[in-house]
Amino acid sequence: MGSRPLQRLMPQHTDTPRARAVAHLAKRCAAFPRLHPESVDVAGLSPRDASLAIAIDRAVVVRWSLLQGLLERRLKAPWTKQHPELQAILLAGAAQLLLLDKLPDHAVLHEAVECAKASVRPRAAGMVNAVLRRIAELRVERVETADPDSPAHLLHADGGGWLLSEPLPGKDDLARLAAQAGMHASVLERWVTTSGIDIARYRALHSIVEPPIIMRGDGVPGTPHTIDGFTVLEPGTPIADVFAASPDAQVQDPASAKAVEATAALTPSMIIDPCAGRGTKSRQLAALHPDAQVIGADTHPGRAQDLARAAEAVPNLQAMDFAALQQLAGQADLLLLDVPCTNTAVLPRRPEARHRLDRRTRRAMREKQRQIAANTMGLLADGGHLLWSTCSIDPEENEQQVRWLCEYHPMSVVDTKITEPAGLPGDPPGAYHDGAFHALLRRTV
Repeated sequence: MGSRPLQRLMPQHTDTPRARAVAHLAKRCAAFPRLHPESVDVAGLSPRDASLAIAIDRAVVVRWSLLQGLLERRLKAPWTKQHPELQAILLAGAAQLLLLDKLPDHAVLHEAVECAKASVRPRAAGMVNAVLRRIAELRVERVETADPDSPAHLLHADGGGWLLSEPLPGKDDLARLAAQAGMHASVLERWVTTSGIDIARYRALHSIVEPPIIMRGDGVPGTPHTIDGFTVLEPGTPIADVFAASPDAQVQDPASAKAVEATAALTPSMIIDPCAGRGTKSRQLAALHPDAQVIGADTHPGRAQDLARAAEAVPNLQAMDFAALQQLAGQADLLLLDVPCTNTAVLPRRPEARHRLDRRTRRAMREKQRQIAANTMGLLADGGHLLWSTCSIDPEENEQQVRWLCEYHPMSVVDTKITEPAGLPGDPPGAYHDGAFHALLRRTV
């Protein structure tokens, strides 16, 4: 390909937010579609420049399929034949021209060309310049309220967008909707099969929304959420300042709180959360059940450390090494299995997940969830309750897993609840919430 090694992508002539974003995206291109929630390196950048680098990376990840489809129409060689460095430069440039406002075209084109010269090969600069100029020419005029069902409207997260001179990629309406949402058409096809076209359409459009920071607790500054007890943090408000003023405040979406609320009528004496992560639900359970001893654990070292720090401030919460949980066999009155999942209910917050929703990934996640259940079911006491919780809206991780639990274990279903995600481009931030699923089961013997 005549390009320099991937690790040398960062242009040596300058260190700009665009260069940081391109360097990070080159790694993503090399790994696509196996993307992970990794952050752009913004060390040393001003807050404004850091925000730009992060915005470019997010715009590409959210609308990858759309940008790639538009770029492919303007390339002589197939996309898969382009080096990851060149793919990153083109994706970053197209994202800025089509999805980010108030960025002058000349600045976008200039840095894209310089990146190509420094990181790929000098003669690639002409191709990058020509392709991105043709991308810029797609824009006919801005539209205040874009029509997501129009094949010529490119929808922005705020509900506005561009009228384009050509239709979006896709052979039919469903494929164009998938392109609009930056995901593979097979994802929408599955949603249509499981939930119908209207819900599939809503989920796709919801997935491109910029998610607000939602908090619960007294004294949180911001706008009240449509769901009581939650507040949308004002943009630009430092979270550290909120915690300093309101130590009991928590960052949490209303949908994820419903699982804990499902246990309100129970009176457990011991609660075990073996997939506690950083302890959000563990702390909520400790607050809801102050007379219970709550034990949290996690196999990930970093999350386990965060959990231990969180437990220091909660009298009835104890962080424990995951391997040590086995000494508590048969003692959990409430076992929370907040299991890893495909994140289909939280795509605005985990945009990279939309590219990993193939059959292999879904099967692997289903088996991982069942293995976690098998490894921890022995902690549950006779007559105790199991709370199954995911941030997924797919039956394989929810209803089908509940049926499996009841088939192979002496369990009966007390309650199940699926919460569809809410909030479309252009809606007020207070209308936004994630999706979620939970099921409360009881061990019958």
